[in-house]
Amino acid sequence: MKRNARWLTAAIAIAGGLASVNSAKAQNFVTIDNFQAFVPNALYASWATPAATITQHPTSWEVASSGYGSLWKYEGDINASGASQIKLSLNISGDSGVIAGPIVDLVDNTGKWAQFYWYGQTAGNDVLTASFSALPAPDYITAGFNFGDIQHIHLECDPGSFAGVYDLQFQNLVVTVPEPATMTLVGLGVLGLMIARRRVR
Repeated sequence: MKRNARWLTAAIAIAGGLASVNSAKAQNFVTIDNFQAFVPNALYASWATPAATITQHPTSWEVASSGYGSLWKYEGDINASGASQIKLSLNISGDSGVIAGPIVDLVDNTGKWAQFYWYGQTAGNDVLTASFSALPAPDYITAGFNFGDIQHIHLECDPGSFAGVYDLQFQNLVVTVPEPATMTLVGLGVLGLMIARRRVR
């Protein structure tokens, strides 16, 4: 009986080890917005002026303007519990030497914010990422932010000293979350460690 218990403890601990090794690989994506039929609730600053050119494509949303601009959109109740990273896919073009600073703000059901900045981006098709475990300044996630109920997004562009026209074509905004199987393995690993620790005592 004791031998069986030891085998069970070892198996659970091994499952926990496998979870830690595979957690980086085993990820799902929760879509915040895929920019299909994208309709902002409000446009601000340069994006709200007649000088801005807004184009809705079948699978993207495009804005061409100059100077700081932003928008706000209600997304509903998005459950991204356990989120570990944010990814913004977009294409940047514009006048020669274009510089753009995309910014993504997430707002939860209690009004708390999480903000992610990618200043100084140049022309090209990019996937911009930020890991929640190692946020670079000035990115921040308000303490107690509820990834289980994301309700709004703000998209912004700060071109800094660039005075020409930038063109941003937003394609996808997602956060990565662990797969359910990975979470089960992690739970088994914790249980195994607790049992092993109790037996040592």
